[in-house]
Amino acid sequence: WAEVIGNTIGIPPVVMGLTLLAAGTSVPDLLSSVIVARMGEGDMALSSSIGSNIFDIMVGLPVPWIVFTAIPSKPSTVV
Repeated sequence: WAEVIGNTIGIPPVVMGLTLLAAGTSVPDLLSSVIVARMGEGDMALSSSIGSNIFDIMVGLPVPWIVFTAIPSKPSTVV
């Protein structure tokens, strides 16, 4: 259904897939923060959100880049 919506709006399937993936990984963090905040633990909700964002930036961004650069796509020649 995401591809159909993307095609209707004019968004490429790859972008729709990445957007859906990003939303799918953020929703559990959002729900846990809302639940804890409603229990009166606002500091815990805030620290969960900050910790999740720090993890995404420190691990989620560099790991795919490191894997991509570590696996050679074609033979390279050193001169």
